[in-house]
Amino acid sequence: MHQLLRLEELVRKISNSAEPTSQGSASLLAFACCCKSLEGPVMDVLWQRQVHLSTILQSLPADSWTITEDVFFLSRNLSPDEWQRFKRYTARVTVLGVPNTYSRSSHRSAGISTDTIQLLAMESQRGEFWPRLSLLKCDIGWSIVPFLSLFLTPTITDLRLILPRGDNRLLQPALSLITHTCRQLQVLKLDVDTSCPLSSCETGRLISASRNTLHHIDIKPLTPSEIFPAIFDLPRLRGLVLQEPRFPNQISPQISTCLETIHLIGKHGPNLSQFLVHLPSRKLADVAIYRGEIIQLSQLLDSLRGAATTTTTLYLSPTAAFDRSSVTLLCSFTKLTSIRIFCGCGDREQNYPCSFQPTDEDITDIGKGLPHIRTLVLGPACRSPRLATFVSLLSLSRTCSYLENLSIRVDFMSIVGSDQPDHPSLRVNGPRLPRKRSRLSMLAVGSSPLPNTPHCEWIVALALVSIFPFIKTLHFDCAGEMNNRWAQVRRDILACRRIMDITHAAAPVP
Repeated sequence: MHQLLRLEELVRKISNSAEPTSQGSASLLAFACCCKSLEGPVMDVLWQRQVHLSTILQSLPADSWTITEDVFFLSRNLSPDEWQRFKRYTARVTVLGVPNTYSRSSHRSAGISTDTIQLLAMESQRGEFWPRLSLLKCDIGWSIVPFLSLFLTPTITDLRLILPRGDNRLLQPALSLITHTCRQLQVLKLDVDTSCPLSSCETGRLISASRNTLHHIDIKPLTPSEIFPAIFDLPRLRGLVLQEPRFPNQISPQISTCLETIHLIGKHGPNLSQFLVHLPSRKLADVAIYRGEIIQLSQLLDSLRGAATTTTTLYLSPTAAFDRSSVTLLCSFTKLTSIRIFCGCGDREQNYPCSFQPTDEDITDIGKGLPHIRTLVLGPACRSPRLATFVSLLSLSRTCSYLENLSIRVDFMSIVGSDQPDHPSLRVNGPRLPRKRSRLSMLAVGSSPLPNTPHCEWIVALALVSIFPFIKTLHFDCAGEMNNRWAQVRRDILACRRIMDITHAAAPVP
């Protein structure tokens, strides 16, 4: 054996390169059998990731278990030697997935019976199963909650827990057990019923227990105000995902300056702007607020102005009133590379009319103010009567050479609707090629209309390819005959690109 293979670090790198398939596992097993010195590190890699508990349980003797109706059962008691051999395997596990009892997982593995969990819990009292476990993904029913300690170890740094709803008497002890066992968490993803004051307070204590290490929090389906003091007190928090947050009236200005990502999902209440104003501006890069109440776009952008020089990704939905002030504020976010803004239909309670109608001037200004943008999605949820024209696409192709994905409703009448189009650059000879070659590969036009003129589909396809020479994908959302016409445009785009490729290939080399 080559001397380099005696380096454990190199052996682990080689083992990690194997594909996570049955064939890859067989290759690792054969590799481990080559030499006694390879067995340890290779077997560590082979067993370290168990996405489903039933997979490792099937390493028990074949006569000791059965799978009936996709549920794993232990059919007999195991001897001490058999348990000891099983623990040698589990001691190497660092990533473990525990499914809901009597339910199939996404990996088509068997569910685990309650009796099997009870036997495992009894055996765990004689010796720990998971001494190296670092990531636990647990989706369990109430019958398994009393045995949650079977899977908890102080070494866990990433906990993704889904607990059932309906019985808060068991929920609080379960959260308390996690608080006392897992005190070095770095990632915490909870999908539990926090509507009960006792469970929400216990969730706050769980967060506080890992105050010095926790850097990512994801809480569903509700984030009550009692949890926020613990969240605001995390000095290393980098990612925050909250569903239906109930922001308190008094927002602490001491939110972690390390915060990079903030996602707010669902209804957010009246204190959203106050929370956004207090967000740290040093590193914040990814902001997403969606599925909540309709909010004024200019008001929202104004609240985020403190992070205008660091934010690179912006996803806002639903919003109202895309106006000139919104465009000015949006262009002040100079580092933006991805913008996704969707409007909502009017809200009777807030009296926000749906005026999401970006004009050519708006889109042109966005292109000039944000030349490094890569993704631009301006998607009205309703059919707005006023549309941008082909001039907007032409302007973006000239100013945004990095733009790759674009979604916008466009009126193509300016290039096929009359003999004298309404913009000088579109007259007589078709659209003028931009100075820079645009990188755009995906265009979504939604329900954009096409005029009823001869050869309209071919003219639109030719115009799009002339300003976006790398376009490959065209998405649309129409009905009836208009859907068929846009499908023809998509076919014509592919034909135009083939013609361009043949022309370039046949061109003489200077």
